[in-house]
Amino acid sequence: MAKPPTNSLKLVIKFGERMRTSRELCGLNQKEAAKRLGYSNSSKLNKVELASDTGSIPFWLIPRAAEVYQVSSDYLLGLTDEWQCTHSEALQSKIEKAIKKSQSIQDNPIRQLYTQISAVERAVSINLQKTAEFKDLVTRFRCINPGFDTELMSISVEKYPPNSVE
Repeated sequence: MAKPPTNSLKLVIKFGERMRTSRELCGLNQKEAAKRLGYSNSSKLNKVELASDTGSIPFWLIPRAAEVYQVSSDYLLGLTDEWQCTHSEALQSKIEKAIKKSQSIQDNPIRQLYTQISAVERAVSINLQKTAEFKDLVTRFRCINPGFDTELMSISVEKYPPNSVE
């Protein structure tokens, strides 16, 4: 919660700043905003926004500006930094911020996992490539040495006879 202004001058200045910010958030120029607020021209609104009339804030303007700009009167008076009109909207905003923060916290381990999976995929791809190369080498070796398979089989049978158990 924002710290409320301590004296009337600070309150008038804060109110003027918040009025200007709220108007800009609504995308209104001073002339259009003045008309919606009930002023006949924008000079009075300009005085409020610039806090050039530091004597007071018209009481009727507080709820009217809150309605026109769709902000809370507490925001306009500097009592809170939450500009939403209702508690539920402010709460929803806080929940949305918490969700975004939570998502960013969750995204980091997911990114790390993705990086690790990508590294494993590259390693598997290289392994498959090297296995295919080795298979081609064995095939070429067999073509060059046609008796290799027969010789290999005879060694296997001598070392491990079909019905023997070591």
